[in-house]
Amino acid sequence: MVTGLAPAGVRYRTPVLIGSLLLLVSGFLPWWHTGGDRVGGVLLPTATGLGLTGPGIAAFVAAIVCLAVLDVGYLRGRWGFALDTPLLYLGAGLVGAAAVLIRLWQLWTVDYLPIPADSPGLVLAAVGVGFILYGAGTGLSSRPSP
Repeated sequence: MVTGLAPAGVRYRTPVLIGSLLLLVSGFLPWWHTGGDRVGGVLLPTATGLGLTGPGIAAFVAAIVCLAVLDVGYLRGRWGFALDTPLLYLGAGLVGAAAVLIRLWQLWTVDYLPIPADSPGLVLAAVGVGFILYGAGTGLSSRPSP
């Protein structure tokens, strides 16, 4: 065993932590924005949707669950915590991914293609979900064999 490397638990929890924080912040940013343009001299009304509406709430709750379990696992230290497993983070990441995909589908069905400049929260949520899923996958693949 190489002593200079971090324990396997730290390696997969760090991306989960980063992804959860990104997903949490994305709830307060606009997931879509439309309007505000002039057409024929008439100003179109603007409409913006934050991530704390509709399916974004599920992504927000998934981020809070990940952070709570990480926090309790950190406080428990070397004794561990029964819920602090890569499977829980995988489940929370899949809930977050489903929420982002549902919101994308909702926007797609009304012929709205979100671009990053108009949807920073949606982009940040997708990146956060990617981090959570990457961390969970790393944790599942680094499990010791019996």
